[in-house]
Amino acid sequence: MGIIKRQSLKTSIVNYVGVLIGVVFFNFVFPHLISEEYLGLIGLLQNLSLVLVSLPALGLSNILLRYFSTWKQTPRLAQFNALALWLISMALLVFALIFFMFREPIIDYYKTHSSLFIPYYYLVVPLVAILAFTQYFEMFSIVNLRVAVPAFIREILLRVLLIAIVYLFIYHWLNETQFVIGFVAVYFIALLILALYTFFVLQFNASKPTAFLHNNSELHSQIHYGGGMLLVVVCTNVHNFLDGIILPAYLGLGALGMYIRPLVLGQMIQVPYRAITLISSPIIREAIVNNDLKKVKAMNQSIGLNLFLIGCFLYSLVVANADGIFSLLPASYLVAKNVLYIIATGRLLDMAFGMNSEIINYSKYYKYIIALSVVMMIMTISLNIWLIPIWGMNGAALAVSISLVVFNILKTSIIYVKFGFHCFSKHYLTLITISLFTIGVLYFIPFISFVQHHMFLNSCLNIAFKGLLGSVLFLVPAYIFTISTDLNHFIKLILSGQIFKGGHRMENL
Repeated sequence: MGIIKRQSLKTSIVNYVGVLIGVVFFNFVFPHLISEEYLGLIGLLQNLSLVLVSLPALGLSNILLRYFSTWKQTPRLAQFNALALWLISMALLVFALIFFMFREPIIDYYKTHSSLFIPYYYLVVPLVAILAFTQYFEMFSIVNLRVAVPAFIREILLRVLLIAIVYLFIYHWLNETQFVIGFVAVYFIALLILALYTFFVLQFNASKPTAFLHNNSELHSQIHYGGGMLLVVVCTNVHNFLDGIILPAYLGLGALGMYIRPLVLGQMIQVPYRAITLISSPIIREAIVNNDLKKVKAMNQSIGLNLFLIGCFLYSLVVANADGIFSLLPASYLVAKNVLYIIATGRLLDMAFGMNSEIINYSKYYKYIIALSVVMMIMTISLNIWLIPIWGMNGAALAVSISLVVFNILKTSIIYVKFGFHCFSKHYLTLITISLFTIGVLYFIPFISFVQHHMFLNSCLNIAFKGLLGSVLFLVPAYIFTISTDLNHFIKLILSGQIFKGGHRMENL
């Protein structure tokens, strides 16, 4: 577990720094400087690309993840890398052709409420291409248990470059067209740096692509697995980003620009989840291959509890500070306040179910996840189409959260039936109680005017005050009840000062 803790801690720090940079600028600064329509345009380009990239990616990164431990000391790895890059390139050509062919119906879908998107329709193609190669190189880093650097490129460097592009647009160094093209160029720069890292630091090697197809007795099962995972990824991306595609067609880019702000804040509680699952996935996969179910069960219970603890802690702080958060935004954004509550609740419940996706994905029962992903995708599409016209932004948030919870319940049921374990324990009830107590206390604390006639500073100080008080209200009982031995040990290191003095091994964190 040492490498999980080291890489997860590093990646979590990088992720939170990146999220902090993104939240400060894109959630609180830019809404005061550029219109909701431009923020919505950026969001629509991102959401479209993140959904569509699944198709040319072909599930190849999932095949790499599943078989890396078998290939890493053989020429198969270099052969598969070369084949994967070649197949992605060919798939991108086919995708571009299809995307051009469907231009008219897609344009018709958006022209009434989101006409600003129409001139930039074709930029989706290079953005999809960039993301397809980025995902493969990131997966290569993950299987080598090196997540921190790709996370830095994705979460910090990319955001800093995007912020620079926005400021160049705000101060009229770039016109509208140059701004949107620059937005795509920034993703290309990030890909170039990631590629250099994987080639020169991680020794990425790609050669003899056709040799992978020869004398490969497992080729059929590899293709079958990759195809299944491709369907899973498509369904997952549809679930995660479909709201950002449908919403502007009904309500316009401005509504999407407002919707994304609380959406991002609600998803912040899952930052540790992404970091931990990225580094844990190869280890869980290896344990399943070795049929070490005791290790899988222990990891699932330990990681699940810690994820729910972190989730409850962050959820309590975010929900209790909702008023202060929205006081930092333009008044027009207040209509999206309920989105924050709905998304945060859905993401917290997702963290509560532990590593259920990873366990099913790498087991012989992975076909179940394919069927469930299709069910989730259909449910997501149906709920979005049904709920958005009725409840607008709140309907989109409900569609995401409801389908996510149902999906997790079904996955956990399969794990319990097939493996005989789950991640839940009595500590979950204790965490829920502590969370409700924390939120309840913070709710009754009125807005405090620390500084006369300075609303912005007062909002920031109130958020900081409630955040500090909420941390004490949550962490003290969590420590007293010894909910997580990892948390208690980490707090002891801090209180003793050992963590600041050095001399301890990183895995002791």
